[in-house]
Amino acid sequence: RCFGTKCAGCAQGISPSDLVRRARSKVFHLNCFTCMMCNKQLSTGEELYIIDENNANVSDKETGSNENDDQNLGAKRRGPRTTIKAKQLETLKAAFAATPKPTRHIREQLAQETGLN
Repeated sequence: RCFGTKCAGCAQGISPSDLVRRARSKVFHLNCFTCMMCNKQLSTGEELYIIDENNANVSDKETGSNENDDQNLGAKRRGPRTTIKAKQLETLKAAFAATPKPTRHIREQLAQETGLN
């Protein structure tokens, strides 16, 4: 493919049905989203460090880079992302399909059922 989105890891085209991971403006195939230092495949929500924005190098380990990189890039420090499992997603979709605006009581009950408190 000449046009369209290309994987930042392997430079191959990404089809609309491919599952991808994103890091800033880069898009990766799931298998290409790996740590450049240990080759470990990185998952959604895992903390990572962008080593070289131009070459799309990411790492799950902090290197000897400047501690102020996050502030220099204007990034906000946030907590870890929540990974929702398929069963939890099914439960949430079913509940919100039945009631698009659930009451606080129903939301608390959903949190208990799914373990997402």
